[in-house]
Amino acid sequence: MHINLLSIQKNNNNEFSKIDEHYTKLIKKFCNFNDICIFNNKINLAQNTNTIEAKKSYTNALNPYKKGFCIALDEKGRELTSVEFAKLLQDKNEISFFIGGAYGLEKEFIAQMHTSIALSKMTLVHKFAKTMLLEQIYRAFCINTNHPYHK
Repeated sequence: MHINLLSIQKNNNNEFSKIDEHYTKLIKKFCNFNDICIFNNKINLAQNTNTIEAKKSYTNALNPYKKGFCIALDEKGRELTSVEFAKLLQDKNEISFFIGGAYGLEKEFIAQMHTSIALSKMTLVHKFAKTMLLEQIYRAFCINTNHPYHK
């Protein structure tokens, strides 16, 4: 299995980095895993212009990475239990997760995904959403392999 995690963020060096690195290391025991942070000058300029331009810049940056079974993180997405999430990941050769920037993702981009999920009804800082997603990906592998991490 191959998993791609794509997020709109300046870099992967923040207060959650050590936790992210920990879960990334654990996930890599189960699959090939790529954590790709995307932030460029076009995104920076668009975010300083308006919400619509910012979301368009996210779509343009993320579009080339749509591979395999595509899942967007969106506040209006499906809320799943950890067991339901684990089932969603089963029997997939490649999965790509997409986390938008400060303004979320365009509706049109989300509509092109196989599904969208919400980690919570609450609004989360995308850096924290990424950390939560990493933990849930690891937990899903543990559920699917009967590992004792998920009790």
